[in-house]
Amino acid sequence: MAAPSSPSSIRYCIDPDWAPYESLINGQHIGLSRQYLTLIEKNSELTFTLIPTESWQQTLDYIQANKCDLIPMLNSTTNRKNFLDFTKVLFRAPNALYGHYNQPLVGHLANINQQSVAVVTGYRLHRYLLEHHPKINIVEVENEAQGLTKVQNKEIDFYLGSFHGANKYIKDNALHNLRIVGISELEDKLRIGVGKSLSHIIPTLNQAISQITIAEHAQVFSYLKDINTTQVKDYSMAIKSASAFIAVIICLLFGYWRSVNNASILEAKNKALELAHQQLDEKNKQLADLAIRDSLTRLYNRGHLSECIQQQIKLKERYNKNACLIILDIDDFKNINDQFGHKVGDDVLQHFAKQLTECARSVDIVSRWGGEEFVILCPETNIDEANVIAKRFQQCLVETSSDALPCVTCSIGIAPLRESKSADQWFIAADNAMYQAKELGKDTVFIVENA
Repeated sequence: MAAPSSPSSIRYCIDPDWAPYESLINGQHIGLSRQYLTLIEKNSELTFTLIPTESWQQTLDYIQANKCDLIPMLNSTTNRKNFLDFTKVLFRAPNALYGHYNQPLVGHLANINQQSVAVVTGYRLHRYLLEHHPKINIVEVENEAQGLTKVQNKEIDFYLGSFHGANKYIKDNALHNLRIVGISELEDKLRIGVGKSLSHIIPTLNQAISQITIAEHAQVFSYLKDINTTQVKDYSMAIKSASAFIAVIICLLFGYWRSVNNASILEAKNKALELAHQQLDEKNKQLADLAIRDSLTRLYNRGHLSECIQQQIKLKERYNKNACLIILDIDDFKNINDQFGHKVGDDVLQHFAKQLTECARSVDIVSRWGGEEFVILCPETNIDEANVIAKRFQQCLVETSSDALPCVTCSIGIAPLRESKSADQWFIAADNAMYQAKELGKDTVFIVENA
C-alpha cells in the first residue's frame, strides 16, 4: 500500500460525470466542488492534486485502495464511514424523480410499486432504494445521462437523481419529454470525505469551510445558472501609441466605461442570482408539497399521515393528549366506476375530498389512504367531538349532492388513541370500526369505545 500524502499536498478524486457538481472536461476538474476546493486552499495551507478516474465507482475504489486521499463532494453514509471521515456540510440540494411527460405524478417513492427506477450504481440513492423501497424495480446505470436518456426513450419508467445535476443535463440536451414527477425524502448533504489515514486534517478542512463567506457561497451557487458576461477589450496598445493628452482622455473614458459596465454586469449577476434563489425556493416548496400530497385529491398522502400518527402517539405518551382516528370509505364505489367510468370515479373522489376538507377543522389532518378510503387524524379530540365531525360530514355530503355527479354515501369508523397502542393497532381499531359500519347497512358511523 502506498504511503499517504503529506497534509500540505492532498491527492483527490472526483465523480468525472456529475455536472454541475463536478466533472472532468479535457482532463480538467470543473464544477461546484472545484470552486469549493479553491476557497479551501485560500483559507488554509492545503493544496490539492487531482487523480483522474473514469467513473464514480473507480473513484470509490481508488479512495479505498489509498490511490487518492480525498473526495471533495459526496454524502455521508454508514458504509462510506468504514473508509472515510467527513467534514461539515458544504452544500445541500434535493433529489427528484424524473419521468416521461405522459407519466402521471407519483409524488413520493412509496407510491411506486414494481415500476422501474434507474439510479447510478454506487450512489447513496442506490443503497437507499435497496434498503427502504425493495418493491421498486431498480435499474442500475453508470451515470445520470444514461438514466435520463433511458427515461426519455421510454426504456424505463423513472430516474432518481440529483435535482441540479439532472436539470442541467435535461437543459443541455433538450430532453423536452422529461419532467419532475416526484421527490425523494432523502436530501443531499454534500461534504468532503477524507481517507482514514488523513483524518487528522478534518479540523483544518472544517475551519477552512467555516471561513467561507455568505457571498462566496452565493458565488458558488451562481455557477448553477448560465450568466453570460462581456469580456472587456484590452486597449493598452492603442493607448501607448497615442499622445499623452489623448492617452489621458482615453484612460478616463475607458475607466468610466469599465466602471459603468462592471456595475451593470454586477447588477445583472445579482438579479440573476436573486432570481435563481427565488426559483430554487419555489421549486423546493413545490417538491416538498408534492412529496406529501396525493396527486389526484391534493389531500395529504399515506406517508405524511403515518408521520403525523407517530407524532400523535408521542404526544399521548408524554402529555396524555387525546386524539381520534376517523376512517371513511365510500360505499359501493366500484359500482360507480363500473357504471359511469373511471373519469367520473375520479371526479367523485375529488368532490369527496373537497367536502372532507371543508368540514374538517384547521387542526385536523385530512388524507387519502388509498382507493376510496380516507382518513382524518383529529388531535386533542375525544370520541364525542370526533362523532360530531363525522356526522357533520355525512350531512355535508347530502347537502352538496348534485345532478352532475352520482350521489354517494360513506361508512365511517372512529377509534380513540389509547395508551400503549402502536400506530398499527390504532389504525386497525378504526378500520375494524369502519367495517362494522358497513355491516350495519352502510352510510353510518360506528365508534369503537375500547380501542
